[in-house]
Amino acid sequence: MAEIRERAAEEKTSAEQHLESVQLEKANDNGPVFGIDAAHQKRVIRRIDLRLLPILGIMYSISLIDRTNLGLAFVAGMEEDLGLDVGARYTIVVMVFFVAYIVFEIPSNVILPKAGAANWLAFLGASFGAILIGMGFTSSWETMTVCRTLLGIMEAGFLPGCTYLITCWYKRFEVGKRLATFWLMSVVLNAFAAIFAYALTLLDGTHGLNGWRWIFIVEGAITVGVCVFGWFIIIDFPTRANGFLSPEEKQFVIDRINHDRGDAEEDELSMKKILHHLKDWKLYFWAFNLMASTLPGYAYSYFQTIILTGMGFTGTQSQLLSAPPYILAAAATYFSGWLTDRYHIRGPVIAVHQLLTAVGMLVTAYGKANGARYFGVFLGVGFLQFCIPGVLAFQANNIKSHSKRAVASATCLIGGGLGGIIASVSFKSSESPDYPTGIWVTFGISIASIVLTMIMDIYFWRVNKKAKETGGCIEGMENWYYTL
Repeated sequence: MAEIRERAAEEKTSAEQHLESVQLEKANDNGPVFGIDAAHQKRVIRRIDLRLLPILGIMYSISLIDRTNLGLAFVAGMEEDLGLDVGARYTIVVMVFFVAYIVFEIPSNVILPKAGAANWLAFLGASFGAILIGMGFTSSWETMTVCRTLLGIMEAGFLPGCTYLITCWYKRFEVGKRLATFWLMSVVLNAFAAIFAYALTLLDGTHGLNGWRWIFIVEGAITVGVCVFGWFIIIDFPTRANGFLSPEEKQFVIDRINHDRGDAEEDELSMKKILHHLKDWKLYFWAFNLMASTLPGYAYSYFQTIILTGMGFTGTQSQLLSAPPYILAAAATYFSGWLTDRYHIRGPVIAVHQLLTAVGMLVTAYGKANGARYFGVFLGVGFLQFCIPGVLAFQANNIKSHSKRAVASATCLIGGGLGGIIASVSFKSSESPDYPTGIWVTFGISIASIVLTMIMDIYFWRVNKKAKETGGCIEGMENWYYTL
């Protein structure tokens, strides 16, 4: 009997020691220790970074170029070949993409956990690459409209899927820099997209095809190749990382996420849960914030070359001048991503970037000299790019559970799609190349977004304050607070 009691005591001591090791958190904030030492932890996180971020960043960069190269093709001869200068044809071609994009956001994120991240994202990427190749062979604006609709359906789930997957792998204050790095690749590649598009237009006449068609054909072929390759690289959710991580490493990743926010394991995504999550008013504030971020982004993507042409630059010069502002955007995006993670703050930094973007658009529209107007493009594009990963990190930091994360990332990106629709209808062809309606609509929505961010941050501050004073729980978890 004494031996049994002694053995039970030893087992209890062992269990307590294991529990202590699981709950131990280092004073230097390197994170919890779960059976592997600090150096091993850093190697695991670095492996995740290198395996996950580059391939998703490259795949999304290509998808973003695919959807925004329309403006480059427009000034390279597509307008004349497809008769897009008649009525509102170009506006329709731009807008139908976003209608499809919005409708299929949530359905795509529902499919992703069931199909697997690698399978679904690679399928979407290869599909919209194939559609892009088809766009290079269109002979009428109606066919181009159908292709753009299909492109919207396939691209709908790509960015929310990437965002969903990334936020499932990292702690809350690691997400900002990771999303900024992910987005940074699209910023850098966009800097060269115009130059690459110009190079492709030099194929004009090859095999009897005009230069603008080669933009779609070559970029579509590259998209298919990269996304098929991505199928072999993308890793799934932490609980399914058996082939990538050892059992100890996998448990470490799961435990550190649970320690940070308590939602490493996936919960089933049902219609009942979707409807429940959609009742959260904060999701619509973030969706509006992302709409206010993508609106100027799409405006610059689709109409920047046209605005530059209106300043007196040739089509070739406009394409080349579109690239340099993205270099500033890359630096500002990474710095602000690091800053928001370092100081655990999101809303105010996003608001500053949105304000500078709005000012940049006003300078672009109303500057008296071409130099001043081009500086406005630098200001607008340079400070705009952080807003999108910033808003995505803002909402990811303030939600819990896989199911809500899937719904929140999709609804947030629905707002992003609405920004594209507003850009396509407010930047009227009849007002080219100055677009006063589009400029002022963008400015007004940007200011409204800043106000909503302030309201949300005040709400978060009050809830956090009350929880700290009373010892209450937020989102069902002790010592978990909203990120301002």
